[in-house]
Amino acid sequence: MYDILLVDDEPAHLSGLSGMLRRLRPEYGIVTARNGREAADQCSTRSFQIIITDIRMPLMDGLHFLEQLAPQSTPRRVIYLSGYSHFEYAQQAMSLGSFEYMLKPLDPLKFISVLEKTEKSLEQEYATLHKYERLAVRLNAAEPAYRHRLLNRWLEGDHLTADDQAEVQSILGFGGSGSLLVLCTEGGISPGEVMDLLRPYGLSAGFAPRLEPGLLVVASGAQPDADMLQMLAQLGLTVGISTPSEHLIDDVAKAYAEATYAATRRFYAQPGEPRVYRAAEGGLDAGRMLASDSRIASMLCEAVTCWDGTAGLESAAEGAVSRLLGDTAPPMPEELLREVRQLLFQVIYDLEGLREEVRGNHLQQASCFTDGISSYPELIAFAAGLLEQIARSVAEAKRERKAGVMSRCLDYIDSHYMEDLSQETVAARFHFSSGYFCQYFKSRLHMTFNQYVTRLRLLKAKEMLGGSNVKVYRVAEQLGYHDVKYFNRVFKKETGLTPEEYRALTRSKSEFNIS
Repeated sequence: MYDILLVDDEPAHLSGLSGMLRRLRPEYGIVTARNGREAADQCSTRSFQIIITDIRMPLMDGLHFLEQLAPQSTPRRVIYLSGYSHFEYAQQAMSLGSFEYMLKPLDPLKFISVLEKTEKSLEQEYATLHKYERLAVRLNAAEPAYRHRLLNRWLEGDHLTADDQAEVQSILGFGGSGSLLVLCTEGGISPGEVMDLLRPYGLSAGFAPRLEPGLLVVASGAQPDADMLQMLAQLGLTVGISTPSEHLIDDVAKAYAEATYAATRRFYAQPGEPRVYRAAEGGLDAGRMLASDSRIASMLCEAVTCWDGTAGLESAAEGAVSRLLGDTAPPMPEELLREVRQLLFQVIYDLEGLREEVRGNHLQQASCFTDGISSYPELIAFAAGLLEQIARSVAEAKRERKAGVMSRCLDYIDSHYMEDLSQETVAARFHFSSGYFCQYFKSRLHMTFNQYVTRLRLLKAKEMLGGSNVKVYRVAEQLGYHDVKYFNRVFKKETGLTPEEYRALTRSKSEFNIS
């Protein structure tokens, strides 16, 4: 049974959602709040496993509420609700750790699906916590409990008495220089089994840190043995090694930070690559923040739009991520995952012609697509898969666009875009009133007549700029622009580049591996 907090300033919506949850999950504890301030008060006295909150509310909005949430000992998931038009709120909600983002008004079937997904995620986290607790119990059984607690106090920087320090040295087997090894014990092998393999190499002081139960910390008074490291690599374990310290007993906090930081490099490892990393070798830029580049989103949009369904989009995804990373040291994995998610958001919003429902579904997929990704190859595969789903939606939208009475109007516009077209003349030609044609056109294509003509002309402009050496002013004339300066302004407003910059970028695009 879970406790759920519902936060919404709309009484009708709050009451309806509360009633639905009580019918779906009568055994759950349901608590409501009318704004972020009331919700924060509720969270100060009670733990909730699921929080469903609106973003825009009086007194304190949902984003500020999430920022003020204090950590709790039990797992927690946050689901944000918002209108379709508030993309910037969705971005901020995702960056603050939102588990899901749903559009209002809620679709009951989709809400049930999201609720079930949330429950499954919580169940998995609880199962993982229980697994680590069992691992810790087995490790404690292999050595006196007080020694395990003492080593953790030492690792966490607690003040130790002289007797405690002497006991730590006794457990480690040395008291001077040494290095700290951090091993990620994934893959089914237990910490106890790892220590059995390490003892022949003279290492006996291994323990699981209380704050990172998936790791095994081992102290070594000598340089790590090459044969031992090769054996660990063959087992598929990740090993992070701190720089040697002359006084490891005193420098353990620094050594632990170095070793865990080095082990983080496993995210960027290729399949089959040994995952033994030394802090002295560097490799990641922990302070690096990735900057969004609209050109990368534009290239991905083009790859999605031109996708023919025969090949995958792995090269497009890898080229985009490679361009995002550049040639300098890569950032921490969570920073890359965050920026790739933002890039996918931008692609979904930039694509024309998608129905709002379809766009909303892809936004929800993008909001949680990084869940469970633990390596760079997985990131590329997941991103390529989502791009292919989006490409199929774009292709379907194109097919729908060609059907019905609007098809003849669009064919006429596509054939006469270089002329002085106006909404009134096209409406009259196909026997529509100007007002009705305006509304009908926008309801089918989700853009105005002028926006469509402008995008069509710019699409043709891109083809001409990328495939020929025709002067820019000639391109403008052939597209129906009599003023080349106005054409330049329109082109840059829509693409972020001048026509000449776009031509140069297109011709060098092969270096980005995006086709």
